[in-house]
Formats: sequence, C-alpha cells, structure tokens
Amino acid sequence: MKKLVVFVSLLLFGLAGFSFQDKTVPFYIGTQDKGANSSITLCELNLSSGQVTLIDTFNNSSGPGYVAVSPNKKNLYAVTADNKITAFAIDADHKLSYLNSQSSEGMNPCHVSVHPSGKMAFAANYTGGSFTAYTLQPDGKVNPPVYTEQYSGTGPNTKRQEKSHAHFATASPDGKYVFVTDLGSDKVMNYVADAKTGKLKPNPAQPFFTANPGSGPRHLIIHPSGKSLFLLNELDATLTSCTIGKDGVIAAVKTYPTIPADFSGTNTSSAIHLHPNGKFVYVSNRGHNSVTGFKINSNGELEMVDQQTKSIATPRDFNIDPSGKFMIIANQSTDNLVVYDVDASTGKFTFRQESIAVKLPICVAFL
Repeated sequence: MKKLVVFVSLLLFGLAGFSFQDKTVPFYIGTQDKGANSSITLCELNLSSGQVTLIDTFNNSSGPGYVAVSPNKKNLYAVTADNKITAFAIDADHKLSYLNSQSSEGMNPCHVSVHPSGKMAFAANYTGGSFTAYTLQPDGKVNPPVYTEQYSGTGPNTKRQEKSHAHFATASPDGKYVFVTDLGSDKVMNYVADAKTGKLKPNPAQPFFTANPGSGPRHLIIHPSGKSLFLLNELDATLTSCTIGKDGVIAAVKTYPTIPADFSGTNTSSAIHLHPNGKFVYVSNRGHNSVTGFKINSNGELEMVDQQTKSIATPRDFNIDPSGKFMIIANQSTDNLVVYDVDASTGKFTFRQESIAVKLPICVAFL
C-alpha cells in the first residue's frame, strides 16, 4: 500500500510538472502608434519554449501607450493619445471588451496604474505636467476624476526640464501611499491615499522627495515588502535605491549608474521592473540599448549582476513573466519583441530569440 501511495504521488507530481511546463501566460502590449489602426496587442508566452504567439489586437482607442491590469485581473486600463484613460473588461479568453473612458485632465498621459484595492486608478500626464486620480466602479468602469494636481517646477536640464513632466504614478503595496514622479522638477510627489473614500492628500510627513538635480526621475518600483523603493532616473541614467519609512517618507540609500562610464553616446533610461522573487531589479536604457540587472542586498544597496545588449533596440519597456523564467523586451525602433532567459538564482539573463513583430511597442503587461 505504501508503495502504491508513493507511486501515485510521483505520478501526480509528474503530471503537475508536465502541465506547468506546457502552460502559457497571456500579456498585453501597448503602442506608441497613433494611427487609425493603433491597437493593444494580446500575446501568449509559452513557459516551456519561450515562444510568443500573437493572439489578437484591439483598436478601440487611439494610441493606447501604457496599459495596466487590475489586481483581480478582470480589467485593463490604457492611457491614450486623445488624452483619456480607457477601461476594458478582460474576458474569459483574455480578449478585451471596451467599457468606458474619462478625460486624463492633462496633455499626453504616459502612465496608468491601479490601486492594490482595485478601487482607484492613477494617470500621469507628461506634457501637461499633472496627475489625476479616479475611483473605479465594481465592473471596472472609470468614474470622473476625484483628484487632480497641476505641478510646476524646472530643473537644470533646460531642454527636458523646462517645466514639470509627470511621468509615473503608483501606490505602495499596502495602498496607504501614492508616489508620482515629476521628471521636470526632479521630485517624487508623495500622497496619503484612502481607497475607501477615494481621497488623496499630500503626505504631511513628506509632500515630496527630491532627487539629484538634473537626474530626471522617470519610473519607480516598490518592493513587495513596502520597505524599499527603486527610482530610475532617465536623464542621468542612474538608479537610486531608497527606503520607505512607516510614515511613507522616502530616503535615498545610494545611487548607481545603469550604463558603462565610458559610453559616449546619448542615452535615456526608460523602464524598471522587479524579478517576481523580489531579489533582483532590472532597468532598460535607450541609446546604450541595454538592460541591466542588479541584485538587491539585505542592507538595501544594489550590486550589478548582468548587462545585455544583443538584439535590443530602444527598449522603451520590458517585463518578466510571473514564473520568473523569461524576460520580454519591447524594441521601439525595430518594431518587435525579444525573449531572454532569466536565471532566478543569479539574476543573469541570456538572449533566447527575436520574436513577433509589433508596431512601436512601448509597454508590456502580464495578466
């Protein structure tokens, strides 16, 4: 009897392993294309082979650049070229059904995110230099804005920091705080959030964090622990490791270059993502055309573990699949996706293959 139990257990384990190896994970691609047929693209990644398959496209909106999936995976939100935030329902087959749109209350919205509660959404307007918050209906539709703020400020880079440029907005994992980067004034705005009432207010403990002058904070990522924040600075190609205090206060630990010191060309850093295991953080660079990986040490400092350039061309965005096995890089200048293998134990990543064609891909969001 004991042998039979062991045999059945091994068989079930083998079947579970087999099903996992054959599993596919869906993801969505946003585009900078603003033409009549500009679309959000639905793809599938095979977790055994790394093969990417294009499933469908959805052209319900104009220039759907940045997209975000709700925590319950039932809705997708996009910011669009006609200055709107648009809500979609994610159907059982992962295809999208249009729900509604609201004004972004600013020019050129470049980023959208959803509160961990699924009850709010946030948009950053780059050209308008403003931030907008919304409450969400139970079915995922977007309500009119509940909070807007127009930023003002400049930085020492007179070409890029002539005014405020809100670039990114996200909530902390516990939902208590919302952080918004302003590339133009070298600040990260800091808010206290109440998702139940849909209210925001500047954090009295720290209304904003000031980055290095001329660094141009673009995107940030918060560790699932909620205690660490990693700030990607576009203009000086650096990554700043920070802590987050119990009152939501951001404090810098150390800043690291994301490209080699001897690189003489023009470069702007673009995207930042964590490995699903929380041990590594990755950033992309346009100009140097690379992705750089850092190990996150226990003291909050970082250690560069790898940098790759093969078949990478203007990587506006990239992402790592939920299993942590593959990295999908979106090449804006060559209109295609590239697949890399990722070693979850070392953080190193190696080129696997060039993949499907997608016009002007600038955002990768896994379901």
